[in-house]
Amino acid sequence: MSARSSRHSWLALALLVAACGGNKSKAPEADPAQLAVITTQMVKSFPGPGMKECEGKDVVGGATFTGTTFLRLANEKFDEQKPEYQDYVNPAELDSPAARTLLDPKASTTAKRQATAELLSAPFYLVYYIDLVNAPLALQIKELKRGTVGARAIRYDKRGYVECVRVFFFQNDKAVSDSAIARSNKAIVDPAIAKELQVDLRKQMLARIPSLTKPQPQTEKIERIPDGMGN
Repeated sequence: MSARSSRHSWLALALLVAACGGNKSKAPEADPAQLAVITTQMVKSFPGPGMKECEGKDVVGGATFTGTTFLRLANEKFDEQKPEYQDYVNPAELDSPAARTLLDPKASTTAKRQATAELLSAPFYLVYYIDLVNAPLALQIKELKRGTVGARAIRYDKRGYVECVRVFFFQNDKAVSDSAIARSNKAIVDPAIAKELQVDLRKQMLARIPSLTKPQPQTEKIERIPDGMGN
């Protein structure tokens, strides 16, 4: 093959690649206002006690939000100082990436519209909502007991109406808790110990979520309605 013929072949190949790239379909977009209608309805239908229990299969396959991300998407005000709304019990890893994009002030309008379209295409929505943080040492309160957190995985349909709830709990690792208790021998809890327990609670929550698909222990019942969210 001549050098000229070879150059023509490479040129044809480059043009073909460029043409294929130019035909690449654009990601779907949607108006974020469409999602706002749904999240507003999610707040309105926030469940009280006695809600139907989700089965394990019901908490897999939807778009997921931590409680704080859910409230921010719904433009709902909440007390960010309360233990239930702290980052260590609302790990960002549990949010669908599209939800994080919508809350990112640096994200472009196009990125937010694409994120909205992605969330609107979800078969359902699942909110990991923290109801109670009973972890004194993690909160720098001198009460020598193992930290426990009560939460719910709340499933909503595509319109924002609640369908069922999966109650769950998680605790500080026993060895981590025992060590913290043994070292808390002063009148004031060491901030470093509190931080250590917070980091562990975050770790325990991330480890607990995958097991929500398994049969729930009979002890995992909670009847507390979160402040200001009852209906």
